[in-house]
Parts: sequence; structure tokens; C-alpha cells
Amino acid sequence: MKRKSVHEPKAKLMSVSDVRDDARELAAVLRANLSKSEPVVRLQVPFSTLLSAVDHLHRNELAMLHKRVGELLAV
Repeated sequence: MKRKSVHEPKAKLMSVSDVRDDARELAAVLRANLSKSEPVVRLQVPFSTLLSAVDHLHRNELAMLHKRVGELLAV
């Protein structure tokens, strides 16, 4: 079996400014993606997950949730 190296002597290296520009571009993309994400509650549960859980509650559980949310909104 022939041993291989990950070293590529003919590969072009990026300059410091290219690396910095790449890092800035990546940071901008990540910030843009965060601003497009769905709202979350304090527990960091995606809102769609919370709504899905609510869809599976029974009537008495929904009544308790309704009462609790009403109390929170009244404050």
C-alpha cells in the first residue's frame, strides 16, 4: 500500500487579505441566515416546534394553556 500525504506543494496559498475577506463574507452570510430564522421562545425551541406540540394537546391541556397564557398577557 502506497502512503499518501495531504501536503500539496503546488497548491496556491491564500493571502492574509483573502483569508480576512473570506472570514468577513462568511460572518455576513451567518448573520443573514440568523435574521431569517424563525422566532424562538426563551427555551430556544423553534416556534414551529412549539406550535406542533400545541397541536397534539388534549382539550383540558389546551384549556390550562389558555388560562396560563391569559394570565401572562394580563401582567
